[in-house]
Amino acid sequence: MMCARLTGKGGQLLTVILSSLLLFSCVGGSNTTPTGTPISITLLPSANTVSLGQSVVISANVYDQSNQGATWALNPVNFGTLSDVSSSSVTYTAPTDFTLPTKITITATSVSNPNVIASVQISVSPIIVGLSPFAPQTINAGEQIGVFPNVQNDTMNTGVTWSISPASGAGSLIDASPGGVTYVAPAIVTDPVMATITASSIANPSARSSVEITALSSGAGPNVAAVRVDGGPVTGSGRQNAAFTSITICNPGSTIVCQTVDGILVDTGSYGLRILQSQIPLLKLPTLTDGSGNALENCVFNPDGTFLWGPVAQADVNIGAQIAPAALVQIITSSLDQPPDGCSQGSFINLNTPELLGANGILGIGPEPTDCIVAGKNLCDGSTQAVPPKVYFSCPKNGCLNSDQAVFVPRDKQVTNPVTLFGADNNGTLLQLAPVSTPQVKTFGTLTFGIETEVNNTLGGATIYTTNRAGEFTTIFNQQLLTSSFIDSGASEYLFPGLMPTCTVNTNLYCPPGLRNLVATNKGSTEGVGDVAFSVDNADSMFASYPGYTVFSDLAGHNGTYNTCINGEGACSFVWGLPFFYGRAVYTQIDGQRPPFGSPGGPWWAY
Repeated sequence: MMCARLTGKGGQLLTVILSSLLLFSCVGGSNTTPTGTPISITLLPSANTVSLGQSVVISANVYDQSNQGATWALNPVNFGTLSDVSSSSVTYTAPTDFTLPTKITITATSVSNPNVIASVQISVSPIIVGLSPFAPQTINAGEQIGVFPNVQNDTMNTGVTWSISPASGAGSLIDASPGGVTYVAPAIVTDPVMATITASSIANPSARSSVEITALSSGAGPNVAAVRVDGGPVTGSGRQNAAFTSITICNPGSTIVCQTVDGILVDTGSYGLRILQSQIPLLKLPTLTDGSGNALENCVFNPDGTFLWGPVAQADVNIGAQIAPAALVQIITSSLDQPPDGCSQGSFINLNTPELLGANGILGIGPEPTDCIVAGKNLCDGSTQAVPPKVYFSCPKNGCLNSDQAVFVPRDKQVTNPVTLFGADNNGTLLQLAPVSTPQVKTFGTLTFGIETEVNNTLGGATIYTTNRAGEFTTIFNQQLLTSSFIDSGASEYLFPGLMPTCTVNTNLYCPPGLRNLVATNKGSTEGVGDVAFSVDNADSMFASYPGYTVFSDLAGHNGTYNTCINGEGACSFVWGLPFFYGRAVYTQIDGQRPPFGSPGGPWWAY
C-alpha cells in the first residue's frame, strides 16, 4: 500500500499514519493500483479549526495525467455544508447552531481511480470568544483601554484567561478577570508599540480571540488607524514606499465571524477595499448577483498590464472604532481561471497572491465614493455613456467566457469607498507620515478619518487644492503644464515626464548622477496654489547602498515623454506618490460628502 504526502497549514509536510493523524491519504493495495504513473492527492486546508458559521477552503493537488481531479464527501453528512465545489477545491461552512465540539472529515476521491483518496479532519468548536473592541485600536502613551470578552456556548460559564504579546515592552494588563481586562500603554512611546491582547476560553483553550492595540506618542483615537511603511507582509521581498494598515472584516451583522488582516495597502489613488481571498479563509462573504442570478465580478486593469479580478461581496469593514456596514468590496479570487478578455486585455497576471500584489489587500480611500464615479458622474450605471467601461462583468456559476462583455451596474452594486459609510467621520481622510530625510528601514504614521469632524482632524493651516471634473489638478514643472496631476499614496515614487537619465537596473526609475533638488507648483482648478520642494536621487545607488530598507524620500520614476502634454492629451500627469507624504498632513475630501464648514465641495486635496 502506498500513502500520499499531505501538506498542512503553513506549508509543512505531515507524516501520514492512518490510525492516528488528522490528515491521511492512501492508495489501495497492489491488486487495485493502476499501471503507469501513480495517482496521488495532496490536501491543503486553509485552517484546521473553525467555529459557528465559519468557513474553510480545502484545496486538492491531484497528480493525475488525465487531469480529472477529485470528488468530495463530508462526514458527518449533514454537519455543515460543502459549496464552491470543483475538481481541485471545496469550501466547508460550519453550521450556525450546535452545542458539542465535533470533528468533521472531508474526503477527496480521485475521479480516475476511486481507490485513491485523501482526507482532512477539521475541528468544529461551538464555543466562540469575541472581544470588544475587536478591530485594531490606537491609544496614546500612558492611556488605558478596557477589553471585554463575549463567550458564546460555554454552558459552564468558565470564562477566559488573558495574555499579552510581546510579554514585555508593549505595555501591561491590569484588573484581569473573566469579565474583562485593562490594557495600559507604556508611559513613554517614541516609535509606535503594538500589543496583541488575547482572550482564551478556559473550557476550550483553542477557542480564542485577539485584538491589536497600538500605542502612539500622540494623535491616537477611535477614528485613527496606525500606519507603517515597513515593506509589507511578504518576508524577504519588501516593497519600498508603501503604507500599510490593519483592518477587521466580518460577515455582515456579525462581531464574531471576523478576521483581522494586516498588510493592507493604504491607497489615496483608488476607491474601495480589495482583499485577497487567500487572506480571509474563515469567512464566506455573501456575493452579489445580477437579476438573472449570475455572479457580479469586478475588474481593475493596471497601467503595467496586471489586473485584479474577483466577485463583489458584502462585508462589515472595521478600522479602529469605525465601521462600514455591509460595504461592497472586491474579493480578489485565488482561482487561476482567466477573466474575460475585456478585463485581462491579453495579460495573464492576476495579482492574486501577497507576493504578486505586494500586500494582502488594498484600502482605496481616494476622493470618490465608488470605483465608477468621477466628479459626480457615474460611468457604470448607464446614465452618462452608452457603453459600459470594462469594470463589471456578469458571469454564470461555471465562470466567464473570454468573450463576455462588460455590463452596467447601479450604484448600490458598485465597490464602495468604505469611508463614506462611517458614522460622523465619513467625508474624507487625513494621512500623515513621519518626516524622512535619509533612507530608513521603516517609518510610521497615522490614518485619521473625517475632516473637521473631530479635534484630531482639523484643517489647521492646510491649503485646499480643488480638482477638475476628472478629479485632478495642475502641476507646473520644468516648463510643463501637467493638467492631470493627483496625489497617490499607492504609488511608491514621484512619477513625472522628465529629462533625467533612467536607471540601468530599475529601468522604470530615474538615476541622476547625484541628488537633484527640484521645485514644482501645484494649482487647483478653482483655488489653491503653492510650490512643492522635492528631491530625486539615483535609485540604483540607493537600493545598492541600503539593502533591506523600505523608506526612500528621494525616489522618482518616469511617466511618459517630456513636454508632450498638449490640450490635455499626451503625458499630462505628475503623480505625487508616497514620498510626498513624508512629513506632511495630507487631506482627501470625498466627492459628494459634506465638506467642512466654509470649504468648497469635494473632491479636493489639502496639505
